[in-house]
Amino acid sequence: MFGASILYAQENDSIQKEEQINLQEVSITEKLPFTVQKISGKDLKKRNLGQDIPTLLNTATSVSITSDAGTGIGYSSIKIRGLNEQSINVTLNGIPLNNPESQGVFWVNMPDLASSTNSMLIQRGVGTSSNGMASFGASVNIDSQNPSTVPFAEANISFGSFNTSKYTVQAGTGKILNNKLSIDGRVSKLDSDGYVNRSWSDLISYDVTALYELNDKTKFRFQNMFGKEQTYQAWSGVDAETLRTNRRYNPEGEIKDDDGNVVGFYKNHTDNYQQNHYFLSWLQDYGNNWKSNLTVHYTKGKGFYESYKNARDLTRYKLNALSPDPKNLINREYLDNDFYGFNLEVENQKLNDFKVFFGLSANEYDGDHYGNVLWVKDTDWNNKDFKYYDNRAVKKQLAAYAKVLYQLNSFEFFGDVQYRYVNYDAYYLSNGENNLEDFRPFKDTFNFINPKAGINYKLNEKNTFYASYGVSQREPLRVDYQNNGIKPKAEFLQDYELGYKMVGRFSMNVNLYYMDYRNQLVPTGRLNEVGTPIRENSGESFRRGVELDASYQIIPNRFSVFGNLTLSQNKHKNFKEEVWDAEGNSSIKEYGKTTIAMSPDAISAFGFEVYPTKKLLINFTNKYVGQQYLANTEPADGKLSDFLVSDLLIRYAPNWFNLKKLEFSLLVNNIFDVKYESNGYYYEGGNYFPQAGINVLGGISIRL
Repeated sequence: MFGASILYAQENDSIQKEEQINLQEVSITEKLPFTVQKISGKDLKKRNLGQDIPTLLNTATSVSITSDAGTGIGYSSIKIRGLNEQSINVTLNGIPLNNPESQGVFWVNMPDLASSTNSMLIQRGVGTSSNGMASFGASVNIDSQNPSTVPFAEANISFGSFNTSKYTVQAGTGKILNNKLSIDGRVSKLDSDGYVNRSWSDLISYDVTALYELNDKTKFRFQNMFGKEQTYQAWSGVDAETLRTNRRYNPEGEIKDDDGNVVGFYKNHTDNYQQNHYFLSWLQDYGNNWKSNLTVHYTKGKGFYESYKNARDLTRYKLNALSPDPKNLINREYLDNDFYGFNLEVENQKLNDFKVFFGLSANEYDGDHYGNVLWVKDTDWNNKDFKYYDNRAVKKQLAAYAKVLYQLNSFEFFGDVQYRYVNYDAYYLSNGENNLEDFRPFKDTFNFINPKAGINYKLNEKNTFYASYGVSQREPLRVDYQNNGIKPKAEFLQDYELGYKMVGRFSMNVNLYYMDYRNQLVPTGRLNEVGTPIRENSGESFRRGVELDASYQIIPNRFSVFGNLTLSQNKHKNFKEEVWDAEGNSSIKEYGKTTIAMSPDAISAFGFEVYPTKKLLINFTNKYVGQQYLANTEPADGKLSDFLVSDLLIRYAPNWFNLKKLEFSLLVNNIFDVKYESNGYYYEGGNYFPQAGINVLGGISIRL
C-alpha cells in the first residue's frame, strides 16, 4: 500500500505493457510469509522530477531518508527500521548494487534510475535469500524496465528551487527484425545548487536495454547503465552553534590563513565518480515448467574526491622533506575498481504441490585505493604522479540457495537455506605503505549458513496470516578492520516476524517483528583520519516493533486515503565503550540498556489522493520521524528532534494534440516550511545535516 497505488494503477496510460524477462521468483516473493511491500514504476515516476530513489521511497513503511545537500539530489541515503544501506541488500535484476567493501549503496552514481525502473520490492527483516551481500535487516530488489513492444519517444523536463533542472529523453524501437528484437534507450541530465551552501550536483546518466527473443523458449537481454557525478562535498554537516546561526553553512572547502581565519572556499572541493554497468542475461524455458536465468555482469567504477586541506603535517603525505612546518595543500584520493561475476537462477513452480527455486552466484571485486598531492602552499611541489598511499582489496564471494514452497489446503509452508563464502584480502601495493592513513593489511574468510522458514494461513482469498523466522550473518566492513586494534567479529541476526494481510477496497498489513542481534557493529562516536565513523562490536542488541500500513478507496477510482505507522524499540542490552582519562589511560565503561543511535522509535506517513476529474490528480502526503540519538550513549546534547513534513503533488494530463501522453506536474516539498535535520553524528558534540524548507519542482512529460 504505497500511497494510493491501487487508484493510480487504473489511470489511463498509453504505455504498453512490457514482456517480463525475469523469472517468477521475484513476483511470488510478494506472496511468501515475509513482510513485503511493492512499489510500481508508475508510483516512482509520478514524483520523479529530479530527486533520488531514497526521496521517492520516503513514504514507504518504516523508511526514513536523508540528503547531504538537503534537497534529495546528490548524496542521499535511506534507512529501513533504523538500518542504513550498509544493512540493506540492494539488487538490480538480481545483481548486487552494494559496494563490496563499504556495503553501502551510492545512489548518486545512478542518477534518474527511477526512469528505468519497472518496480521495486522492499522486504523488511531478513526476508528471502537473494544474491549479493547479506540482508541484515532489509532488502530492496529493483526490477528494471524491458523494452517497449511498440515504438515511442518521450521527453521529461523539470525545473525548480535551488536552480534544479532535469532533462530526460527516452525512445524505443518497438519490435523489429521479424518481431525478435526491441531496444530502448534513455539519457538524463540533472543539475542542482542544493540547499546547503555550495552543495551543487552535476549528474548525467544513460541506459540502453535490448531484448532479443530467439523463440518462445529462449530470450537474451542486454543492458548497459552508466552514471557520472560531480558534487561539491557536503559531508560534514554543521555543529549546534552554526546550526542556530547559519543552518545552510558548509564548512567543506574552507581556505584558512595562518591565523586560522576562513578567507575563502576552494572551488574544486568536489567528489567525482563514474560507474558503468553491463548485464547480459539468457532466459531459457526447458519445458515441464523448468526455467532458468543466467546473467553475467561487469561494473567498472573509477573516480576521486579532491580536497583543500589546512595546516597539514606533510609527514602524512610523505612530503616532510619539503618543509617541517604544517602547510595548506590540495590532494586527491582515488578509487579504481572492477566488479564482475555471474548469477544463475532455476525454478519450477508446478512441481506437483511444490514450488522450488535454486540460485548460484559468484563474483569478485578488485579495488585500488591511492592518493596524490596536487599542490603544497609556498613550495615548488609538482609531482602529481607520486602516490603517498597505494593499496588494493580483493573480495571474492560465492553464494548458493535453495527454496521450496509447499501448499497443503489453506496452509503454505516455506523453507529456504543459503550458503555464503567470503574471502577478503587487502594489501599494500609497491611503495604504497603509509601507517598514517586509515588502512592496515588484513585477510579474512567466512562461511555463513543462513536458514529461513515461514508459514502462510489463507483464511480466504483476501485474508492471510503469516509467520517467519530467519537467520542472517555478514562480514565486517573494510573500515571495521582499521584503527581499532581488535579484529572485528562477524555480525549475527535472528529475525522473527508475525503478520496479517488483507486486500480489497480496504487493504491492510499488520506486522510484529523482533530482530535479535549479536555482535552488531555500531558507531562509537569517534572518527578516523578521513572522517569515517569508527565502529565496534556492541555485544547483544535488538530491534522490535509493530508496523501497520493501510489504504481505503472511499470512492473507487476517485478518492482514497492511506497511511502507515511504525512503533519500535531499538536497544543495546548493555552498551560498553572504551574511555580515556586525563592521563591517557583507557578503561571499559558500561552504560546498561541504551537506545541504538539513529533509530527513531516512531515513523509514519499518511495522506490522501484524489481525482477531481479523470485528468487531474492531487496527492497530499505527510511524513513523521521521531526523535533520534546521535550516539549510543544517549547524549543530551546529541539528538535529532522529531519532525513532520508535508508534500503536495498536483498532476494534470489533458488530451491535447493527439499525443500518447501529455502531463504537467507540480510538487511542493515541505509545504509548511518546517526547519528540521534528518541526519547527524556525535563527535565533540552534535553535528547535523539540515534539510530544505519549502521548495518547488515543476515538470512536463510528452510521449509520442
